[in-house]
Amino acid sequence: MKKSIPSLVAALALILCGFAGTAHAASIVNGAACSKAGASSTVKVKGVSKAYICKINPSVAGASAPTWTLKTCLSYWAAAQNSQDSINQQRSLVSSMSEPDKTTYTKQLNASQASLDKVLAAIKANHCKAGL
Repeated sequence: MKKSIPSLVAALALILCGFAGTAHAASIVNGAACSKAGASSTVKVKGVSKAYICKINPSVAGASAPTWTLKTCLSYWAAAQNSQDSINQQRSLVSSMSEPDKTTYTKQLNASQASLDKVLAAIKANHCKAGL
């Protein structure tokens, strides 16, 4: 019995350390409150490092307070916004064209917009969704 007590104490210590590490990792996820805008943190979960920044999540409509947000969410969202800006600029150019070019290019822009909408949905689901 005396020999098993140190083993039991060691096992209990390891379990408690595991819970403490998990609790810290779980506190920094997309959407979790953060106190200092611009702060960054890297969390390692199951061997994978995730980098977060305390900023307003761009995929959350009407958000006004900064929360922990994955860096990939922010960078992918910015790239998608650049693509959206490009489509919008092309639409204004196409609107001044005459037929049949106007119809042809409008169809191409509509297809580009549909593809971009799918990409944005994937970014929201895989990089910007609360809890990631």
